[in-house]
Amino acid sequence: HWGWRLNVTVPLCMAIRLIYKGAVLKDPEDEDVRTMSRTSSPSELLFGPLQMTLIMVYVGLTKFMTHTGLIIMASFVGDAVAAVVGLHYGRHRFNVAFSGEKSVEGSIGCGLFTMIGIFCYCYMCNIDMLEWRPLLAIGITSAVVEATALKNWDNVFLCVAMELMSLHLPKLI
Repeated sequence: HWGWRLNVTVPLCMAIRLIYKGAVLKDPEDEDVRTMSRTSSPSELLFGPLQMTLIMVYVGLTKFMTHTGLIIMASFVGDAVAAVVGLHYGRHRFNVAFSGEKSVEGSIGCGLFTMIGIFCYCYMCNIDMLEWRPLLAIGITSAVVEATALKNWDNVFLCVAMELMSLHLPKLI
């Protein structure tokens, strides 16, 4: 039945909204700009937030209710936690070329919450839980990718890395 594809309706509408607000409206006082950008620049909506919504559409259409889809979406949980933990609790900072300043604490938070996200999504979607070795490998990979990805492109790099990791899951188990 085709009805399951309707799961992409909300992220698709949000992507259109982000394109309009970031590329056409360009109002720094807009509520979405104030809540989804770090510098109050409308063009920031065209990076992380737009990338994430487009990846949600991709996952919803091609990876719906699969381990790969859950892993990709869980990596976004880790990415969000990395930003918050790094900003508020990051004490051990490092710079990666083309990536900007990161923190060890943020990277640990990314890996840990990617694994927690996988666990929660598997539970909520009633999909078999991964064993500890692939779960740990995915957590470490998400932390490394988030810390080293090109600035403003970490969502895309995380998606590609998690997709590649899921191809190797049988070998990791």
